This record gives sequence, structure tokens and C-alpha cells, in this order.
Amino acid sequence: MNPLHDKDELAPPRAKERRCRVFLLIVSSSLALMIAGALVFVANDRDLPPYTMLVGAGVGLTLIACLCEIARLRRITRAHALAMIGTNDGMWEWDPVNKELKVGRRLSSILGYADNFLSDSEQWTRLIHPDDRAGYHEAVASHLKGITPHFYHEYRVQAADGAYRWLAARGVAQRDRRGVARLMAGSITDISERRADEARIRYLAHHDSLTGLPNRSQLMEQVPRLIARAAGRGDMLGVLFIDLDRFKTINDAMGHSVGDMMLKSVARRIAEALRPLDQVYRQGGDEFIAVLPEISGAGDAGHVAERILEAITRPMREAGLDLHTAATIGIALFPGDGADAETLLRNADTAMYAAKARGGSSCHFFSEQMNERLQRRVALEAALRNAIAGGQMELHYQPQVNVADGRVVGAEALLRWRHEGRLIPPDHFIPVAEETGMIHTIGEWVLDTAISQAARWHADCATPPRVAINLSPRQFWHSGLARGIIQRLQGHRLPAGSIELEVTESVLIQPEGPAIGELRALRQHGLHLALDDFGTGYSSLSYLRNLPVNRLKIDKSFIFPLAGQRAENPQDAAAIVRAIIAMAHSLSLSVVAEGVETAAHLQTLKVMGCDLYQGYLLSPALPADQFAANFLRPA
Repeated sequence: MNPLHDKDELAPPRAKERRCRVFLLIVSSSLALMIAGALVFVANDRDLPPYTMLVGAGVGLTLIACLCEIARLRRITRAHALAMIGTNDGMWEWDPVNKELKVGRRLSSILGYADNFLSDSEQWTRLIHPDDRAGYHEAVASHLKGITPHFYHEYRVQAADGAYRWLAARGVAQRDRRGVARLMAGSITDISERRADEARIRYLAHHDSLTGLPNRSQLMEQVPRLIARAAGRGDMLGVLFIDLDRFKTINDAMGHSVGDMMLKSVARRIAEALRPLDQVYRQGGDEFIAVLPEISGAGDAGHVAERILEAITRPMREAGLDLHTAATIGIALFPGDGADAETLLRNADTAMYAAKARGGSSCHFFSEQMNERLQRRVALEAALRNAIAGGQMELHYQPQVNVADGRVVGAEALLRWRHEGRLIPPDHFIPVAEETGMIHTIGEWVLDTAISQAARWHADCATPPRVAINLSPRQFWHSGLARGIIQRLQGHRLPAGSIELEVTESVLIQPEGPAIGELRALRQHGLHLALDDFGTGYSSLSYLRNLPVNRLKIDKSFIFPLAGQRAENPQDAAAIVRAIIAMAHSLSLSVVAEGVETAAHLQTLKVMGCDLYQGYLLSPALPADQFAANFLRPA
């Protein structure tokens, strides 16, 4: 096919042929005019019949029509040329019979070759990438055979600089009366940028943008194939679930940019600690998955896990900072711990959490006992959700007694869960509630119920007790805790001094955090504050000095040895309790001893100067109406 525009014309001989055709049309038209004029002259001179003049007029009209057609074709040619320049495509035409191939200058420019760099289609084929030749030939053959209405194919062609460029070729064949293709012509577009964009999108779909590691999507594609291969070969396969320790602390304290640098460094270190056959994936956040094919047993997986732990715990130098972290690893093995990817990942995750529960910075193999514990935990979580929705929670109240005169002066509200006909103590389900976030709903219910009960006792009793309510540290995570408690007191017209709030020493982890501010606001409003389970946690005296508490509660683990029966070193326990009481009094704090069960306990505490006690010596925790009947006097 001839070129259709100036900027993308085919080889120069083709242009000459076109100019020759125009020249011949002009010459033939001139001859036709001369013949027509001669006929008219002869007819007039020799008195020929009139039809002779008609023939001359017809020849002239034909000439005019030819000239108009030539002008129209030239306009179409120019318009088509402008359109092709706008498309920025390269033109080509090919003769399927003699294999002659002609391409335009634009295609030569795309590939960086000189004009007329091709002699035939075989030379073009040699430039096509070896991996793309079969597809190219198939697409051409399908169109020549009439299978496809037009030819279209995307393939790579070698440019003059040796690099391959992606081209999209399109065209259509001209056929004779028998349907045989005699000519094929079309255009070629450079799609290298589009293909590069598509490759980047595919890469990002299967790789983590921060570390460059394969992501979970690729993990779930590859692990089933590795499992099938291991099953066919009779091999074992290991899955390591790697979770960084204390990463959130570093991220929050030093910023996300430092955290990102640490994650990239950890990713490199894990990859370096693996064997050549192994692969590490980024699960998300600070979690990584390592897959170990072709291992002979648990020992191989354990050795790799130990190398990973050692690599991660080495000090890191990032952005001029010395960073330290560690990791906890859970290990699951195919086929013993699961026959599919989901099961292996879940069991490795379970093993990792079991290692976390033991303090972290270690690796742990999955066992079926873990799975049983996990199933019990899941069942407990589901039952707890139903209990909250079904109103199965209750508050019981244990009396707090003045050591000096035996008067009941307070009542601690203790949460109970009535499940399947029995009461479940809070230490069995509160940890689950805190981990799942259900503690916020439970805590709101406890505050509503206990403050309402305190208001009723305040209205109905001659000497209403101060009601102590336990707060979970996680309740301080939501802003407005103090404001909500104060609003409840105001709604019930209850004096602030009627309520005591108990918190554990875990609030000391972040002494400048929101919890301390909330506690100070409550103390300033007049509520009493007690530090529960003192001595079992952090017990920082410098923090205690700044805490806005009124009272310390000594944990029962220190009280039990005071009786001296079946207790190791009762003298040491007594020294600790005596020191706590003396320290509290020096800070103007009162002291409550928990877990007082015998008269010997009470006598020892009285000698030591303890202020209040609670425990089974007087009464266990009781429902509100029974507590009132036993210990309160009507107004």
C-alpha cells in the first residue's frame, strides 16, 4: 500500500510512482482536449454531421470529470496524511505473495533505524523477540485465513540500540474474488510506556511497596503450589509467622519514617538469614511470613528461626539512631500441622501468640494443645458477646471493714457472669474482654449499675457505704471517661465522695499519658481513687508520689502468708506489708488489705496499723439486696 501522508510516507520510489500517475493523467487529459478540439475544427470545416461535435463535447466533459476526481483524491490524501500524523503511528504494507514489506518513516523513527532498513518480512521477523514470534505468526495467519476480521497483535521488536520496544500492530488484508489475500496494510503504535505501567501495576499487586517483598496475595498463590510439590515429593514444608516485638513503641516514639526504615532493614535481614530455597513475604504491618520448602524435619525450621531471631536482634543504625528490636516466631509444619495454606498460616499464627504469651523474643512450634486452647478461647469470646447482649452480667458487693472498730464503711463492686447456671469470676473472662475491646461495653454497664446502686443506698440507708468501682486501663484509651463518670453522678444527684474508683498499677506504664490526666480530673471533682493490687506490678515510688490516689490496696498474695500456716517465710511477708503500710501513711494514704480470711490475719493487720480490710473473714461478695440486708441500716 502506498504512503498516505508526507511525514509518514513509505519508501521514496513509491512517492515517485504516485507522481508519475499524476503526470500521466495530466498528459492524457491534454491529449483528450487536443483531440476534442481537432474534431470540432474538422466538423466545422468539412461540414460533418452534428454527432461529431457531440463526441467532442463528451470528451471534454470526461476530461473535466477526471480533473475533478484528481482534485478530490488529492484532498482525501492530504486529510488522511494529517490524521495519520496526529496518531503518531507508523505505516506499513505487506505483500503476502512475494513477502515484500514496506514501512513508513515514522516506524523507522520509533525503532531508531534508517529509512528502508527492511528488505522483506523475514528480516522483520528476525527483529521480533524470540518469545513473541510464535504469537505474531499465529495472529498474521489467522487473519490471512479469514479467521479474524482484522489483524491485531502486541509484541516486542528490537530497536537500533539493542533494547526491545513493545509495539501494537493492526491491519487488514485486501482479497481477490476468491478471498485470497493479495495485500495487507496497517499501522504500528509504540506502547512501551503503557506496557511498563501495566508491569508496575502487576508488580505492586503482588509485592509490598515498602520492602519490595512479595505480599500476602502472592503468598496465597505460591504456598498451595509449594504444598502440592512437597506432597508429591514426600517433603516437609515449614511456615514461620514472624512478629516484631515493641515495634509500635518505636513507631510512635520516633515517627513512621524511622519505623519504615526499620521494617526495610528487618526485611533484608530476614531474607539474608534464609536458605536459597526459602522465601519471605510481608504479611502486613510488622508481620512477616517465611516459607521453608524441602526441610527434613522440625530441626531445620528451628535453625532457620533462630538465625532470623539473631539477625533481627542485632542493633540497627537508621537515620543516625541506634534502634533495637526483637521478634517472636510461630512455626507450623506440613503435613503434620496442616494440609493447606490457610491452616498452616493459622497454626503458625497461633504458635506465635503462644510464644508472645510466654514473654516473646522466642520461637515456638505449634501443637494440637494450642489449637484446643484457641478453640476454647473462641468459644469463650462468643459466649461473652452473647452474655453482654443477653444481660447475663451481675454486680456483687464485698464489704470493706474498718480494722479498728469493725464497721462496714465501703463496698467493692465485683463483676460476675452467670453462665449456664454458675457464676464465672472476672479473672476468667476480663482478659478476653480487654483483648477484644468488649471491656468498653462492660465497663460502661458496670459504671451505670454501680453508681445507680450507690445512689439508692445513699437515699435509703442511714450510713451508706462508699462504693468502689474497678476501672480497666483500656477504658482510659477512649477520651471522656472522667466527664462521663461526673455526668452520671450529677444525673443521680450523688455526692462525688460516695464513689471510689480503683485502678491497677498498669496506669504507671505511661505516667504522662491520658490516664493520669483523667484521674486528676476525677480527684479534683471529689471522687476517691485507690491503687489496686499494689506490690504485684510496677510499684514505682516516684510515680506513686505523683499519682492522685487516696488509698493503696495490698494484694492478697501478701496477706495470705501473714497467718504463718503452710506459708514460706511469713516474716518476710510481714516485713513487706509493714513497709507498705508505713510508706502509704507517710504519703497520707490509707491502706486496704485484700484477702483477709482468718482472725490471725486481722490481728496482724491491726498491730501493723492497717486501716481497712476485706475478705472472706467477714463475707464474700454478695448481691446488692443481700449485702444491704446484712450490713446496712435503713434511714
